[in-house]
Amino acid sequence: MERAILVSRCSTNESRQDVSRQSAELAAKYSGQYIIVKEFSYYESGTKNDEVNKEILNFSINNNIDHIITLEISRISRKISSFALFLESCNSHNVNIIIDNFQLHTLLPCGQPNSMVQTMLSIASTFSAMELSLIKERLQSGRRKFVAGGGVLGRKMGSVKTTTDLLKDHSDVLKYIRQGQSVRNIMKLTGKSSGTIQKVKKLFQCTD
Repeated sequence: MERAILVSRCSTNESRQDVSRQSAELAAKYSGQYIIVKEFSYYESGTKNDEVNKEILNFSINNNIDHIITLEISRISRKISSFALFLESCNSHNVNIIIDNFQLHTLLPCGQPNSMVQTMLSIASTFSAMELSLIKERLQSGRRKFVAGGGVLGRKMGSVKTTTDLLKDHSDVLKYIRQGQSVRNIMKLTGKSSGTIQKVKKLFQCTD
């Protein structure tokens, strides 16, 4: 059987997405067709995940992976340029990308790039970037309306937490930091963003 990896990504502010659900759906669907060698499941913005994509590519190339399977194109990246580079690297190393929601394969059975699919994915990545832009604009519009109605953005007076409070709130993160776990592993284990983990790590180092 051919070898495959699963890629599941979710931003921390995506209420309709969940990495465990994505992974479970993909595993249930493809485990009978391919040997699932590894699952990359993580929380990170689709505009800031270039480093993770490099790790995915390196793993695929070094472990003779035939297929990278993901739920939709935005799970790889929401940046057009980043997705294009990712796709180009996969093509050059004969790694097929399977986009599950459209049932698209980037390589033909003979190993050549599927030009029709590649064109479709280029268009889809453009729409993915546009979608993110619209989401940001709606959020900004909501904030402007809130402020215009007398609302105040930011923390409420007296709500600033002490270092002890923050470390207590994120005791799960602190536990894995003490174990020497990497930021990416802690993200998987706790479901918290890299920014939160870095903040806790910095606070812990200052109090240690």
